Amino acid sequence: MKKPNIKLNIRITLAVFVFLFVILAGYLGYSVEKYGPVWFSMPYNPRIAAARENVRAGDVYDRNGVKLAWSEDGERRYAKDEDTRRAVAHVVGDTKGKTVGAQTYFAKYLYGYDKSVFERIGLAVSGEEPGGSDIKLTIDADLSTYIYNHMDYNGAVVVLNYTTGEVLASVSKPSFDAENLPDSQEDEGQGSQYVNRATMGKYPPGSTIKIITAAAALDNGIDFSYDCTGSQIIEGQDITCPEEEGHGEVEIESAFIESCNTYFGVMSSKLGGDVLYKYAKKFLYNINFNFSDFLLYSSEFETSDNLGDIAWAGVGQYNDLITPMHNAMIAASIGNGGNMMEPKLLLDVFHGGNSVYKYTKNALTTVVQPETVEKIKKFMKETVQEGTAKSAQVEGYTVCGKTGTAEYVEDDEIKNHSWFVGFVDGNKHPIAISVILEGAGYGSAHAAPLAGDMLSYAIDLGY
Repeated sequence: MKKPNIKLNIRITLAVFVFLFVILAGYLGYSVEKYGPVWFSMPYNPRIAAARENVRAGDVYDRNGVKLAWSEDGERRYAKDEDTRRAVAHVVGDTKGKTVGAQTYFAKYLYGYDKSVFERIGLAVSGEEPGGSDIKLTIDADLSTYIYNHMDYNGAVVVLNYTTGEVLASVSKPSFDAENLPDSQEDEGQGSQYVNRATMGKYPPGSTIKIITAAAALDNGIDFSYDCTGSQIIEGQDITCPEEEGHGEVEIESAFIESCNTYFGVMSSKLGGDVLYKYAKKFLYNINFNFSDFLLYSSEFETSDNLGDIAWAGVGQYNDLITPMHNAMIAASIGNGGNMMEPKLLLDVFHGGNSVYKYTKNALTTVVQPETVEKIKKFMKETVQEGTAKSAQVEGYTVCGKTGTAEYVEDDEIKNHSWFVGFVDGNKHPIAISVILEGAGYGSAHAAPLAGDMLSYAIDLGY
């Protein structure tokens, strides 16, 4: 009987363990590199908690130098105007673990963790009070406050520079006052105000998803004439239009302008679930976002084998969910020629009066080709000029947009969220916007006029 080669077996076993160790070490290194900043910036990180006790945190400013948060007499102070505090609350955040805003996400700057070991030793030797760097955010406090004061419903408004990715405003309502946070007992049951609806709120996209459905159809050569009578049965499901009597004879452009559900439902069933899913993913549905400046929840898109489900998915009323920030990114990508930029909040970092940070824009993806983008842009332009989004017009400027009316059920009653997404066309004012108003009703009646007002104000501010 042949004796087992013990030495060979030991070598093989050792090689396997070394191989597994290398894989584990590589994965840990990848995880730290990819997710380390997010882990570090969690509110309950003990290093941050310790720093709050021993380090004077840096100041937080808006892009124009308006002071939004600072330390005074051992306490954290916030903007003097309460409306401003509430308007920027979810972006700036707090230091008591209620939210994950700039004060936790950029803690490494605010508490001096970006400084080298030698700098920290120098501070300790000199006896100087340890302190962090000041940061400047991309948001405009004036624009944010204006938006907050003109929101008659809960929801969110996001304004982006679509060429650079700068977040000019990200307002979530209801909000909170970081200067006067209630204690935990008083705060019980009031958690909704701490949810950043702009980045964490997931809503049915409604007809705003027709930007993606239309792009899929154009790329796949699907355009047909259709007589809309107000409803269409597709594999046992009744696809209905808001216009009960129907839109009459439509094709892809007029159906987009009038937001014809039955046309887009039929078109989606022709495209099929796999194609719709593919294009939703091109626009970054079903993606885990890992942004450098804030946490953004992923959006969800799914279809089924049933053509009725596919039809509803193509009009944004199946199991689709999207955040207002992501919807702003989609609109911005059309304004930016198909290039979707990473949205960013950190504009600059100052230490000792000197800038130690360089803002760098980052392109995430090209959603579709330029020729398709131009057609979608034309559809969106005509939607504002003569379609469902006429109330979003801004005198003297070309606004492109899409309304959405997203159904949801509450207390056995069907209600509607009001959506508008769009942008100002042209390089002079490269601003995109997303508006969601909870339970407000039709997008054309509520979100669109608010968006037009906000875009007009942003232009007046020079954006």
